[in-house]
Amino acid sequence: MRLPIRLIALCLLVAAAAPAFAAAQKDHDDCNSTDVERNIAGCTRVAEDTSESDKVRAIAYVGRALALDRKGERDRAMADLTAAIRLNPNDSLAFSDRGILWRETGDVDRAIADFTEALRLSPLPHSDLAGPGHVNVYANRALAWWAKGDLDHALADFDAALAQDPKDVEARYHRAQIRMARRDLVDAVADLDAVIALDPAIADAHYLRGAAHYDLYMYARPWLDPRDLDLAIADFSDVIARNPTRAAAYFARGLAYTIAADHPRAIADLTRAVELNPVDTDAVAALKALKPDYQPPRNPVADWADQTPKGEK
Repeated sequence: MRLPIRLIALCLLVAAAAPAFAAAQKDHDDCNSTDVERNIAGCTRVAEDTSESDKVRAIAYVGRALALDRKGERDRAMADLTAAIRLNPNDSLAFSDRGILWRETGDVDRAIADFTEALRLSPLPHSDLAGPGHVNVYANRALAWWAKGDLDHALADFDAALAQDPKDVEARYHRAQIRMARRDLVDAVADLDAVIALDPAIADAHYLRGAAHYDLYMYARPWLDPRDLDLAIADFSDVIARNPTRAAAYFARGLAYTIAADHPRAIADLTRAVELNPVDTDAVAALKALKPDYQPPRNPVADWADQTPKGEK
């Protein structure tokens, strides 16, 4: 039986509008996969399936963007995030993720603009994809302000980030770094105390707190408090216990022992610091001040390179 021409044309239009390969449940599952290639394949099917809602397709574009970014394909990731925003302009997470890409590629002003729009929509967006919890957009924008060199705005945003989530360890650690840079050492120590209480395994927090206590003893307080020096030594010792090859920790503890007039321990630490990093001229100078007969390597750069195992850089 022949179909009327108008009916044939209508059938052709319906066929053209329908997706050639509709996304299956497996594609949705793959889009949530932690395997990059599975993620890209699944999210592609979902994102290109026009029978899916705009919100679902936008989520798929975000998922594929994150996977592409993991592969180092930032241009494609940026394009996917822009596509997600076009489909769902109320997606705070997409704006925040695109802001991160702008920040990482050095376009800080565009990053701040995207983070600001994300904040207008939601300061703590939850990911619709597999993964932990929420994203703290204030902390993301704070890092952009920091990259721009605007510590005042960065500090204000970290304050706001911690008001949103007081247990955000990274935001608190970064705020401590900014407080250190501003010589706000007492508040920096308070932040680092909180970081270590939340996650004692963060060795950098112990190192930074040790440096803050050392600076408090040496420069900041109107009186000398020996507890600051003891706490600095304790923190540097903790870092060394976690990583016995961290030259900077031996150097820092060696300086603290020097101030404490414990010269044997200071010499031992400074000697180890130079052994681990013979091109550190500050460590060499500190060691020679205590041990004038010390002779550093004649060609420390070459000697250090010779000790580097093959295959490492």
